[in-house]
Parts: sequence; C-alpha cells; structure tokens
Amino acid sequence: MIFNELVSNLYGLSGEEIVRRMEMFYDENSDAEKNSWRVSLPKLIEVVQRAGLGNLYLATEYELPAGGRIDATLIGDDENGNHHALVIELKQWSRGGVEYYPNNGFPAIKVNAANPYLSRHPVNQTKEYTDALVSNHSNVVNGKLDVLGCQYLHNFEPGEKSFFVQDDYSDVDISNMFVMGEEGAFADYLKSMFSSTADNEEAKSLFVEGEYVTTEMDMEIINKITESPDNIPLWHDQSKILDYIMPLLKRQAEGKLTSKHMILIAGAAGTGKTIVGFRILAKYWRLHPNSKNDYRCKYTLPQSRTIRQVLDGLCNDEAGIRAVFLDSVRGQHDLLVIDEAHRITEFSNAISSAQIVIVLQDDRQRVRGNEIGTKANFKNFAVKKGYRFTEFPLDYQKRSGLESYVDRLDKLLYGDEYQKDIGLGIDVKVYDDIQDLERWMNDCHNSTSSAKYYASYCWAWKSRRNPTELDIKIPEINPVFQKQWNPWDDQYRWYLDSIDKVGCIYTAQGLGFDYVGFIWSDDLVWRKDHWEENIQLVTKFDSQLRGSINANTNKLDLLLNIYRVMLTRAKKGLGIWFKDEETKQHFKEVCLLER
Repeated sequence: MIFNELVSNLYGLSGEEIVRRMEMFYDENSDAEKNSWRVSLPKLIEVVQRAGLGNLYLATEYELPAGGRIDATLIGDDENGNHHALVIELKQWSRGGVEYYPNNGFPAIKVNAANPYLSRHPVNQTKEYTDALVSNHSNVVNGKLDVLGCQYLHNFEPGEKSFFVQDDYSDVDISNMFVMGEEGAFADYLKSMFSSTADNEEAKSLFVEGEYVTTEMDMEIINKITESPDNIPLWHDQSKILDYIMPLLKRQAEGKLTSKHMILIAGAAGTGKTIVGFRILAKYWRLHPNSKNDYRCKYTLPQSRTIRQVLDGLCNDEAGIRAVFLDSVRGQHDLLVIDEAHRITEFSNAISSAQIVIVLQDDRQRVRGNEIGTKANFKNFAVKKGYRFTEFPLDYQKRSGLESYVDRLDKLLYGDEYQKDIGLGIDVKVYDDIQDLERWMNDCHNSTSSAKYYASYCWAWKSRRNPTELDIKIPEINPVFQKQWNPWDDQYRWYLDSIDKVGCIYTAQGLGFDYVGFIWSDDLVWRKDHWEENIQLVTKFDSQLRGSINANTNKLDLLLNIYRVMLTRAKKGLGIWFKDEETKQHFKEVCLLER
C-alpha cells in the first residue's frame, strides 16, 4: 500500500501534518526523508493547486522492487480521457549546495549536506524510474496507463540551470526540469497534460493497484544485485521462503544449528529464483560481519561459459559477490546457493559441502540428455546425504511483460491448461518473410542495444574457426538472410550489443533482452495434433547434445525445453520467423489466439 490522496485534500496542510499522514503508511523512515516530505511536498501541492488541478491524485514513495523510491507521482486523465502518471523527482538542492563530481569512474553530483553524498543527475534518476515503470508496471506495460517524468528543484536558482548540462551531462535534456521561480511554467506544463474536470479515480486505481513485475536474472541489474542485494525487495511468495530460511540462518550464526538443510526453489524463467538466492546471501552477510570478505558461503553455477563471461564483465572486481563454478568448490561451507541447478551433470561432493544448500532450478530448462538436476533427483540426493529437504514453488511471473505469454507457451509446447488469460503482455509478431523480421530487428536495435537473435542449432558453426565464414543462410541457395553464430570468445561484448550474430541455447539460459528475433527451424514441427522432433538436424552440429543423448533420453522433451528457454528471453518484444508453415499456424492459434 502506498500513500495517495487528492491534491485538494492536501492543499493547506502544513508540512508537519503531511508527515503525520504519511507516517501511517511508511515505517522506519529517516529524518532526511521526513524533512523532504515536510518541505518539498507542500511546495509541489501548491503548484498543482495553482494550476487548478486539485482533482489529481498524489502518490508518494512508490517503491520499485528493483530498488529505489519515486518521490511523488501525479495521477490523472487528459482532456481525451487518457490515463497518465507523472513521476516527479523532488530536490531541495541549491546551487551552493552541490558540485559537479567527475572523478568517480562516472560523473556524479556531490551534495554538500551534513553528511555529504554522491547523487545521480536528477534527470537520469527520473528516467530510471520511468523506464522501470514502462518495463515492469503491469498497467503501463499493457498500455492502460502512460508514464512521463519531470523534476522540481524548488530551491535551485533559475540562472544556474546550466550546472545540469556541463561536461558529461551536456546532452541531458532539462526541458522538463523546473526550478525556483518557474512555478508558472511548471503549472502550465501540468495543465497541458491533465484535465481539471476529470474524475481520475480509474487512473489512480490503475497506478496504485497495478502489479509490478521484475526480472529473474536480467544481466543489466546484476551489478546492483551483487553490490547491494538487500535493496531488492521480495514479493509475497518469495517472502514466505525467506521466513522459512531466516530462523535457520540465525541459529547457524549462533552456533545452534545441528541439522543439515536443502531448500529447493523451483520456478520458470521470470519467477525470481536468482533474486531470492541473492537475498538469502545478503541475510547471511548481515549475520556474519566480516571485513576480510572470506565468507563461508558461495554463489555457484554449473559450467556456463556465457554467463560467467557476462558476470565477469558486469560485476565490479572490488564489490559484490563473485560467481564460481560448482565443480571448483572445495572445503566445507555454511551456505551454498546453486543457481541454474537443473544443468548439473553429476551429484558431486561439492553439492553437499554446506550445512544449508539452496537449489534454484526448473525441470523444464534441462536441455541436454546428461543434465540431471531435477526436483526428484535433488530430493533423493538430500535424503541419502542426511539433509532435511524442503521445496518451494515460485509461480508468479515477474519478468517484465510476461503476463499470460508463458502460460500460452506452456500450452503450446506441453499441452498445459491454465485458468485465466490476461493477455500476452509482450509484443509478439510472426513474420512470413525473414527479411521483414530482419527489418524489425534493425528498428529495435536503433532504439536499444538490448536486442538479440536466437535460433536452434541447425547450422554448422563454421565461423568459429574461420571468422570470415557465414553460418546461417536462409535459404541455403541465394540466401536473403545471412548471419554468424555468437562468438566463442568475448561473449560479454556480444551480450552488450550485437544483432550481427545469432545466439543458441547455450547463450540463452540466464539471459534476457528487451527484444528477441527468433528463427524457428524444422527440428521441431507440429503435425496435426502432436509435436515431431527431428533432433538429428541439431545433433549433427551440436556435439554437446549428441554426446549427452542415450537410449533412454526423451529427445522430444529436450527439444521442447530448448525452444521454451529461447522463447522466454524477450521482455518487451518477440519476432518469429518459421521455416515450417503448419508449425507457424499452430503457434498463431495457441499463442496469438488467431483462428
């Protein structure tokens, strides 16, 4: 629940009266936060009332699950009945109280308060919040609510605004930044956006009651998670897990835990398994202050060349936890977190090296025949090793945009039924011409570097040994689409920005991107009422998969899982080209509800 009230009901209240109202909603706030409420909110309310917009709702301290709080949000309708939320970053800064600070590896603003601190640029800070809402707030993602942002620095001198566009900030747009003496312009800006006669009740409900989805392990936030994991709030289903684990961690820290525990957290892509793992580590750190940073806990992964290179590229060497491969773990530990645990190929002694073992896995992300990290196998292992085994499911999809898309995808691939359809959430396009897919991907890449191609491993990787070779050619004769596979080395650079090279299943697990262009080959095809696998089209090029398959391997299950992983990498938009016409039509019927 967040504080929200009609501006007209707040106008005329003193700063102290506003603080008392807000304290009923928010606990344990600092004196600095309360002072901001006391001073800045009445200033904002006065401008809104001056604009004749007392009918707007004001929501304060909206907490983003990925970290950070929005100071103030004005909510209402325009003259055409469209619903809007205006994010406002409030600052009490004056020019004499801040200075440009370029020497921290990135530009910052030093605030000379009683306890000086570095701050981000107010415009960049606002953009972070609006981008988070655009990507993750359910009613913004589905188009029912529009989001914009501005800044109000009510103590900042109007002749000093050039401070905010110097040096590395020279390209920052401050056209929606309002300072002292610009209250009239601020009021005009508000009047251009909102109607003074609208009811605004529906807009308020859309903002306040909308669900906020976040990512399972999107690499663009991994640095924030590793450096400050306790800033990542938990959802209800995740909190229940922590409620179970915290007493174990406390007893362990006191030297009173005599039993061994394995807690398995199972969930599909986007349900927040990794976030839970980092929060558990954060709780352990808090219970074991350690200046040497030699904690008896580890965050581990099965061998994953891509994720390791991306993590090494993103994570600061001096801060945060470092991921290690599971097979490199030696000695005994208090706590072991095993992410991507479905990918393990043996139950080694490393798995039982800790008193508390957290297993993060998904049976439907097993993509090779020798991957044995199923729930059933972990349970059997725990019993043999004397662990108390507990399983928690994570069902709620938190990856941006994945509303009923994953439900529809599971119905498509596995025949699963589901109760309620609330729409795809993300934009899914099917292209008849692969050149149209390429044009769409080029457009996506022009707006963001977070765009990638993926395909099943149905083409030889010639460019690994010969950098001039093109691997994927469609069609084979006189091709109109030609790409290389992702590079063997420097996959971090490929991750950061590349639509020239195509990723496969081994560079898909654990990663997510805004936009994905997917090439659906003919190794998995729909025929009348069932799936047919042509896995030999993959295994002739994929030695890892070929070497892992034995007589008992269900090859169709592996291919279905491979496709499920690659089809859940997109957060905002997915474009697909199909080689097989019948498969394309079946996808459109089940996932796009086209008959």
